[in-house]
Amino acid sequence: MGGIKDKVAVVSGVTNEIGETISLRFADEGAKVVVCDIDQQRVDTIVEKIKGKNQQAMGFAVNFSDPENVKKTIDEITDKFGAIDVLVNNLDESQGWEIADVTDERWEKSLAANMNAVFYFCREIVPGMRKNQYGRVINISGIDYLGGPGKSNCSATKAAVFGLTRSLALESAKDNVTINCVIKGDIAGSDISEEQSEKMAARIPVKKVGKPEDVAMAVNFFASESAKYVTGQMLFVCGGKSLYSSMSV
Repeated sequence: MGGIKDKVAVVSGVTNEIGETISLRFADEGAKVVVCDIDQQRVDTIVEKIKGKNQQAMGFAVNFSDPENVKKTIDEITDKFGAIDVLVNNLDESQGWEIADVTDERWEKSLAANMNAVFYFCREIVPGMRKNQYGRVINISGIDYLGGPGKSNCSATKAAVFGLTRSLALESAKDNVTINCVIKGDIAGSDISEEQSEKMAARIPVKKVGKPEDVAMAVNFFASESAKYVTGQMLFVCGGKSLYSSMSV
C-alpha cells in the first residue's frame, strides 16, 4: 500500500498484542515509530524490537488520564521529529457491568481509557497535522460500541469515539488529514487457549477468531496512500459479528 516510509507514527496503547503488532508493522513499512503506554518496561521492549528492524524508535511512559502528561509527551516527540504524520489510538478497557454495578470508579476508568485518552492525543496532535497539511489518525474501538447486556460503560464510552472520529474528519478534511476508526471484534492473542479460541469462534459468522495482524492490516490501510480519499469511516474487523452483535453475546 505504501505511503508511510519515513513518516513519524505514534501508537498510544501497546500493552496488548494489537498495539505491538501495529507498531512492528509500521516499522516494516519504513516508518519512524513512537510507542506510548503506562508500562515503561513494555514500552522499552517494543522499542528494542523496532530498533532490531533497523528503524528509528522512541518510547514514552504516559499517564493517559493526565492531559498535561500527554501534552508534555507530544511536545517531546515533536521536538525530536518535527512533525507527527500518523496517530493510532489503541487504548482499550473492555470490562463491562450492568448499569447498577457501574460505580463511579468503574465509570471513570472506562472514560479514561476508551474516550479521554483518545481525545487528549487527538487534541495535541491533530492541529499540528492540519498546520502541516498532512495527517492520518486511526482510532481503534471495539464492537461493544454497538451495545450489549452488561456493557453500558463500554458501549457508551466506545461509541463516543465514533462521534469524535466523524467530527474531526469534517474539521480536518480540507487540510489533507484523514480520521478513521477500526472497530475490532474478537481478537485472539497468544494468551488465548485453543479451547477458548474455539468457544469464541462459535459465535462468529466466519467461525474463526481474528488475530492482531488482522487489525494491524486495517490500520495500515488507513495510514497508507491507498486510503487518501477515505475519512470519517468505520471499518469492522470482526468476522461478521457486528451483523448480529447484540444477539451473540
